[in-house]
Amino acid sequence: MAITVKDFAKTLKIPDKALIERMQKAGLSHSKSSDEITPSDKQALLKFLKGSKTTSSKSVTSESGVKVTSRGKASNIQSSNKSYSDNIEAKRAAASEQLKEQQIKRQEQLKEAVKEKQSQRKKKTIKTKQEPQQKKVDVKDQLSSAVNAFKKKEENIFDDQHQFEAPTEFIKKDIEVPETINVGELAKMMAVKGGEVVKNLMSLGVVATINDVIDQETAILVVEEIGHNGIAIEQENLEEDLANLIKYKDEPKTRPAVITVMGHVDHGKTTLLDFIRKTKVVDGEAGGITQHIGAYEVETSKGRLTFIDTPGHAAFSSMRARGANTTDIVVLVVAANDGIKPQTEEAINHAKAADVSIVVAINKVDLDGADIDKVKGDLAAKDLTPEDWGGNIQMVPISALKGDGVDELLERIALEAEILELKAHHDGAAQGVVIESELDKFRGSVATFLVQNGTLNVGDLVVSGNAIGKVKSIINSDGNKIKSALPSAAVEILGLNLVPNAGDQFMVVKNEKQAREISEYRLTKEKERKLLKQKDESAGDLFETLGQEAKKVLNVIIKTDVGGTCEAITAALNDLGTDKAKVKIVSSGVGGISESDANLAVAVDSIILGFNVRADSTAKKIIESESIKLSYHSIIYELLDDVKARMSGLLDPIVREEIVGTAEVLEVFNSPKFGQVAGCNVVEGNVLRNKPVRVLRDEIVIFEGELNSLRRFKEDVNEVKNGNECGMGIKNYKDIKPGDKIEVFDRKEEAQEI
Repeated sequence: MAITVKDFAKTLKIPDKALIERMQKAGLSHSKSSDEITPSDKQALLKFLKGSKTTSSKSVTSESGVKVTSRGKASNIQSSNKSYSDNIEAKRAAASEQLKEQQIKRQEQLKEAVKEKQSQRKKKTIKTKQEPQQKKVDVKDQLSSAVNAFKKKEENIFDDQHQFEAPTEFIKKDIEVPETINVGELAKMMAVKGGEVVKNLMSLGVVATINDVIDQETAILVVEEIGHNGIAIEQENLEEDLANLIKYKDEPKTRPAVITVMGHVDHGKTTLLDFIRKTKVVDGEAGGITQHIGAYEVETSKGRLTFIDTPGHAAFSSMRARGANTTDIVVLVVAANDGIKPQTEEAINHAKAADVSIVVAINKVDLDGADIDKVKGDLAAKDLTPEDWGGNIQMVPISALKGDGVDELLERIALEAEILELKAHHDGAAQGVVIESELDKFRGSVATFLVQNGTLNVGDLVVSGNAIGKVKSIINSDGNKIKSALPSAAVEILGLNLVPNAGDQFMVVKNEKQAREISEYRLTKEKERKLLKQKDESAGDLFETLGQEAKKVLNVIIKTDVGGTCEAITAALNDLGTDKAKVKIVSSGVGGISESDANLAVAVDSIILGFNVRADSTAKKIIESESIKLSYHSIIYELLDDVKARMSGLLDPIVREEIVGTAEVLEVFNSPKFGQVAGCNVVEGNVLRNKPVRVLRDEIVIFEGELNSLRRFKEDVNEVKNGNECGMGIKNYKDIKPGDKIEVFDRKEEAQEI
């Protein structure tokens, strides 16, 4: 904004003429009140006023200790110009030094400078009241005040000099972010409005209000987006505290190896274990296929070994994901007459990801079509090169049914265990992992524990996940009750108050108070994780569906027996989408329907389709308790028809209107009971009393409502047919006129189909 001589004079509280006179003496060309004043003009004027000094001067000291000089005719003015000049010079020097120091120190000096200025202003005010005749002469002080008043709107006349000014630039701060944090609390930590945090969350694709809780990773992204430095902090972790409580004083001793048997369905995993255990476990399995994880301790000529039999690999993955190192060696069973199958590949990937040793058992070598070299070649293509081919993977041809080669396989496993030098602490509180669990209607919660360190005893107080309890009974794999279990032992225990999850860690604790604290802590963390997961899932495709609110989405989880079928079904389902509804493939894969599939279906409100596969026992429990829609199929087109029907069920029904009859108004009568009554003649269709009506005038709808009465002569009727006269009263409508038409119609809903 331009400043004129008149404006500046008004600020200085002196006549325009006096200001023009001083400006001209300073060498400026201003001659009228309307002339504009630039910042450089102000600087030239101030420089001139500072330079106009007299030879007579003396120094005094003010109350604040600032040296003040009076000059010439203004010698009796104690609020001296020299004091101001000295102050300015002092500030310049101080500022030059302080700019090299930290921001905090600059702010402290700013406060001191403000106090000094206030003290000077107070003195000037006192002197001005004492000597009002000098008011107009003291132009220098007034000019300084004016410069301060305009410094926010104008260029500072001290741009080339150092001044004390409050910092206006953005100050980057370190923001410590916990594992979870409320959006409002995060905004306070950064000193910004909550709406700004919500806006940044939206830009990241996260829908949250100011009262919602977000995870640490998301919070750090928001902090850095705003410009601060996000620091992840770890909150007090009871899990770590608990682990630190268990300290073993004994030296680690040799322990038995834990072996997980993996492979494709019907390649002989359980049959192999059956031969080793000299039992007939496989005969009791539905269809000869293992329906649950089994853990067995086996005494062999090579020592005691613990075997874990897996029907699929979801539990193995879950254990690995939770950080439980449950197995030392994986025995990969491959049928010599069938070769590598989808679950074989999956088993290889899981074993490699868990970084465990692999021993391959090439089974069914006694059957027609067995080709050991082909199997070895296929495995070599998967980076599992046999020892006799120059690799490091031991491969043993066996017949699990007859027992051929099983002893050699056990020798190879024992050799591998010896190379690994497996050790564990035997004395002290036990800790380990849950292999499987179930709720038995007679025995209650039953869990299979794999002891990894210490000794588990009857009567020990155990915490596993959210479950706690005293060990009432320990049962080994032979079904015998024992009093204690050493490292690598797989045992069933009774006494927990809840059913723990497969893969949960268990630990023996000192007292019940400690156990409950850990259980409550884990329960709280689990709830937080579920809330965050549900929020992510519900808002994951928010931006994808913007502008498509009317489009219905059917979430689908697909599990098939082979990869080719899975690919074909996925492609066919994606082609079913229309402008009204679509299929969203949440997850697809090969293998049985697992616990993770069921949990995912709950999280995203999905149906599960199984093609030549079935749900395992754990998944079935979740599916039943959560009422998840599950259907099994063996023919693709039947599966597609099922999905079409479900998509159609999502669509809103189509509402269609059908005109039932039309009556023309001949005359209008007033009835004390019904108000206006239209005397009508039915010209089309039939008039029904319980149907909605419209009033048309000049073929334009002017009212829609319902009939209050329908009479034929003096009788109330429910229907009047075409060609007959009747009296019609319309509820809450009193503007009926002769010549109007009353249209009776009906609404019908029709289900939409894909």
